[in-house]
Amino acid sequence: MWPGTKTRRVPLPSVEDMPLPANPARNPDSPFASMRAHHTGIRYPDFEDARSFWVDKMDWRVLQTWPYGDLTLAYVMPPDQDDFHLEILAGPGATPQPEFADVDESLGVTGLNHVCIEVDSVDDTLAELRARGVDVVNEPFELDEISARLAFFRDPWGNMFELSQRI
Repeated sequence: MWPGTKTRRVPLPSVEDMPLPANPARNPDSPFASMRAHHTGIRYPDFEDARSFWVDKMDWRVLQTWPYGDLTLAYVMPPDQDDFHLEILAGPGATPQPEFADVDESLGVTGLNHVCIEVDSVDDTLAELRARGVDVVNEPFELDEISARLAFFRDPWGNMFELSQRI
């Protein structure tokens, strides 16, 4: 039973039963085989502030900027990657979201939780983020089940981002 509930706890398969990292076969016959991840959109209250965070503080690059009604949108990309975009959707009317003290607290809310960014070194990246005044949410930790060292940071509006290093 889960603590405090009447729900039966179902045992998870052991690590031996789940070789990691998994490499499931592709399914080119699926009607959705043409789907590819392209970008994640994040709503911000002010375009210049959001652009400044991603471009000036994080060294990301602006691919394109365009208007959409009362909003200004832009694709920004990591410093050395061209095939992932973060879409800034910025302008009046955005209401603040809850800000969580840590990652575990955020797991109690339905919805988009975080965006994961792979890095060569979680520790080196965190050191640079701290030097630039970026809010680090959790100290690094390792999850052997996924062979990764992880940490989380957030932008000034509370959106969380995971740093992931393969170990």
